[in-house]
Amino acid sequence: MGAVAVAATDQGTPVEVQQFLDLRYSDADGSAGLFDLHLPISDQHRVSTNDAGEVFVEGAPRPAILMIHGGGWAIGDKWTLRAYCDRLAQLGFVVLNMNYRLAPQHQFPRQVDDVRQALLQLVEHSDAWKIDLNRVGMFGYSAGGHLSALIGVLSNEDRPTQMLASEWGSDDPRWEQLPPIAAVCAGGPPCDFRIVPDDNAGLSYFLGGTPREVPNNYLGASPTAHVSPGDPPMQLIHGEKDLLVPLENSEKFAAALMDAGVAVSLTVIENQGHMMTLFHPTTKQQIKDFFVKQLLQP
Repeated sequence: MGAVAVAATDQGTPVEVQQFLDLRYSDADGSAGLFDLHLPISDQHRVSTNDAGEVFVEGAPRPAILMIHGGGWAIGDKWTLRAYCDRLAQLGFVVLNMNYRLAPQHQFPRQVDDVRQALLQLVEHSDAWKIDLNRVGMFGYSAGGHLSALIGVLSNEDRPTQMLASEWGSDDPRWEQLPPIAAVCAGGPPCDFRIVPDDNAGLSYFLGGTPREVPNNYLGASPTAHVSPGDPPMQLIHGEKDLLVPLENSEKFAAALMDAGVAVSLTVIENQGHMMTLFHPTTKQQIKDFFVKQLLQP
């Protein structure tokens, strides 16, 4: 079902954004396999649907952004990022806002594979939705920031490394269908689980056991472990006083990216904790500026 939201540009000009809510990208139970589609409407881009409810866009291909909510991999829903989606759509982005399977019922790496499956929606509908698959970005916060960063750094790794964070088989044809990731913005992301003590069970609900029991899961889930030259440009955003996911996560991840020659910027929001950083005006501005620079500007 389509709905129209009216956003406003920085100049105050109203821009219509067509929302198509609760579409399905997988057959996961409940809301886990759902996504929202946010499409800007303009003189150059018109949106329509057919009798089957399929969405079509007229106009030139545009960049797309996949949005991934937080919640410790165990709670949360895409609606928490809906306002961000409309703000990005009114700038000219096609925005897909996804849910994913949640722990502890679904443990790593199912959340990662859900992100990949959502990315395949952009490929499958690239012609109908007029998406430029060479300009695909990702944004996530907290657990969503982790998933965004992980997909970003794994995208150019060899298949055995990618399979450390996947249930897909090595010969699954979906690997070759995934779009390249052109830019990643991650807020408050946990970045390195290799530092967890061997017998600490605090993340067992997500990673399936302690580091001693499932060491490859802690390795596979760690974005910092997979940094390499050729990773997409990254914008990291972190609260200075984040006690849930310490700032050191982003600092060390940014340092590793820099050492590998990857374009990276870390914005630290002073005097802010984990949750409030997501809604801080600086965060909103950084998200916008980063994607405009990386995906819209020539």
